Amino acid sequence: MKQWATQKGFTIVELLIVIVVIAILAAITIVAYNGIQNRAKASAVQSAASQAGKLAMTYAPVNNDQYPESAAAAGINNTDSIRYLYSSDNTASPRGYCVTAINGNVSAYTSSTNSAPKSGICPGHWDKTLGAAGAPINSPSLVHDNSLTKTAGGSMRIPAGETNNTVKGGPFGGSEGQVVSVSFWARVGSSWTGATSSNSKIRFGSTSGTLVNACAYNDVSTTWKFYSCSFTLTSAIPSVNITLPNDATAGYIYYDDFSLVLPQQ
Repeated sequence: MKQWATQKGFTIVELLIVIVVIAILAAITIVAYNGIQNRAKASAVQSAASQAGKLAMTYAPVNNDQYPESAAAAGINNTDSIRYLYSSDNTASPRGYCVTAINGNVSAYTSSTNSAPKSGICPGHWDKTLGAAGAPINSPSLVHDNSLTKTAGGSMRIPAGETNNTVKGGPFGGSEGQVVSVSFWARVGSSWTGATSSNSKIRFGSTSGTLVNACAYNDVSTTWKFYSCSFTLTSAIPSVNITLPNDATAGYIYYDDFSLVLPQQ
């Protein structure tokens, strides 16, 4: 009689080991792919930021040393993969600009004081796609408001009674004689009850809390207006914090197109 050989299959333990090995290899492949993808994005945004900065720099010499007021004026345009944030301040001394390039969750920026691309976004820039979380102002009640906007994407709405809304990233420092400058467009709601003599103004304070400069919203209204304020650093005050309080008893202040120009570090 012919005897058939006994056939043996994989045990459950062996199958589990194979599945675990496959899962580990898949995870390694995904991590490696994501790393390559992020490095490619980082290289792309750094190149884009560098090229956009060059456009802003070449604009000034033929326009009375004024940096372009907008990305469009500089010829900086969004592409299918790169979005740009741009701001400039021609009222400060020295004048300045900053441009951010964004590709997904990766970003880089260049400025009038840093021509080499740096990771992140320009100080003070607001990536509106991030909503209130990406806004450049620290406020417990800040709302990303799409109903009132200076430029597409919404504005930052801050309610009455908030007196310590600081600009993110402070304190801002540098060398004696260098300038820290902030500018933005602002307006109020129809029910705003603040006064031009109140503390609803741009306030620069030393790290010890001493007020060193303030620029009032002396013509604040229900239409968008441009505001700018700066402080020249001294040996006694080498760095400052910036606050934008709304100490009215009622009503909102809205901010848009926020720009912060800092000394070269």
